[in-house]
Amino acid sequence: MTPARVGVMLSGCWFIPTLISFLPIMQSWNAIGIEDIIEERRTLMGGSNDTSCVFLVNRPYALICSAVAFYVPLALMVLAYQRIYVTAMIHVRQIETLQRAGSAPVTGSDPVVTVRSSTSSDPLDHYRLKTAIRSLHSEQVHGRHSRMRIETKAAKTLAVIMGCFCLCWAPFFITNVVDPFIHYSVPWQLWTAWLWLGYINSGLNPFLYAFLNRAFRRAFLVILCCGDERYTRQGSFSRGHIHRPCSAPSVNGTSMALR
Repeated sequence: MTPARVGVMLSGCWFIPTLISFLPIMQSWNAIGIEDIIEERRTLMGGSNDTSCVFLVNRPYALICSAVAFYVPLALMVLAYQRIYVTAMIHVRQIETLQRAGSAPVTGSDPVVTVRSSTSSDPLDHYRLKTAIRSLHSEQVHGRHSRMRIETKAAKTLAVIMGCFCLCWAPFFITNVVDPFIHYSVPWQLWTAWLWLGYINSGLNPFLYAFLNRAFRRAFLVILCCGDERYTRQGSFSRGHIHRPCSAPSVNGTSMALR
């Protein structure tokens, strides 16, 4: 994640809604073909001097807007979580394989221990060698466990946030697609309820992020406290965690190299 990518993503978050909502509505593309229905509703609500706004959308606009704003992102989220689940299961199986195999190497991109035989026949040397191998294997398993915990927590955080988004906005977008096909018979009270349910989701997002993610919680504190140094120290989201290459350990002439 780079500043340039963040800028592109933020720009997209504004450009896409402008393209599918603001521009078509300002050009009245949503009213093409249903002008008589809109005029009839306006007359029933008290004429042109009434303060109420009659907003109806035709079938093409309802389908395109709902697809771009909700259904396509929903499909992408489902595919993304399917990939997350598959990857998590692969990691779990690899960890179980390491635990069962002891010091046996794991295929793939995992580190492999290569042992060059020692000229020493001292049993103590062999004991130290086995201890070193066990230590390396233990660190490898521990590293995988730590990575799995971090990835699982991140996936759960996103699942809660995306789940709330889908539950809160699904009624509105389902009604938005169905209403034009049933001659706009959905009561306005139901429309208002579904719309405010979506607004509530937008209001919940900062609290969900702050409650579920320590990095976001600290970022909110930095913003609200005007960059107070107490909250800018390195955390789970910082770049301070740099993996330094380890030198090959040796025991009395016997060296182990990590590939």
